Amino acid sequence: MTPGLPGRLPYNGQPRWFKSLCGAFFRMAFGACSVRGTEQIPAEGPLIIASTHRSYIDPIVLGAFIPRPVYFMAKIELFRNRAFAAVIRGFGSFPVDPEKALGSTFRTAVGLLQQGEAVVIFPEGGIVDSLGENGYKEGVGLLSSLTGAPVVPIYLEDTNTLFSWPAGPTRRSRMALWAGGPIDPPEDRGREGRNHIAERVQAALEEMNREFTAGDPPRAGSPPSGGR
Repeated sequence: MTPGLPGRLPYNGQPRWFKSLCGAFFRMAFGACSVRGTEQIPAEGPLIIASTHRSYIDPIVLGAFIPRPVYFMAKIELFRNRAFAAVIRGFGSFPVDPEKALGSTFRTAVGLLQQGEAVVIFPEGGIVDSLGENGYKEGVGLLSSLTGAPVVPIYLEDTNTLFSWPAGPTRRSRMALWAGGPIDPPEDRGREGRNHIAERVQAALEEMNREFTAGDPPRAGSPPSGGR
């Protein structure tokens, strides 16, 4: 264990069969899923996944379709219910305390990345209805700079339609998970390099958003699209 890092890193319970089961459930539940680009996600080595965030089920959706075990930063409030906390901890989540964002949370993330794991970060800072409506956090650039881990941007959209009414049980239920190509860590480990990574992630997400909104999104009842 690297000095200064937590002696006990989070548990991750994402066996391949369970990921496949969750993926099949979401394809059936949404009725229309567009999953593409996941073959670009490196199968091993340290990796930061920068994803958009639309629903509380996003970590489970990401865990289902990303073809490797992943860990998640989750709001500390989600751990107050012991039963729910046990579930999300078992799925690789660890708490983020906004008051100590650069403390134990980042040490845990750094420790995971230094051991060659994949860590999901939501650069929008939380669940929002539209891309970047509250701006973007700089944590993704900082983590990449500290660890030398590449970043894969993921555009996750419409996961909130599963439980909405009337969108959920009607033709509007859908889901999209699009992965972009890996972004190399910055050569400059200072602020300029960190900002450059953050800007590239933002640009990639915005480009995928433009493509998604310009197209004809899949509807429930249509064949599932875009495997791997």
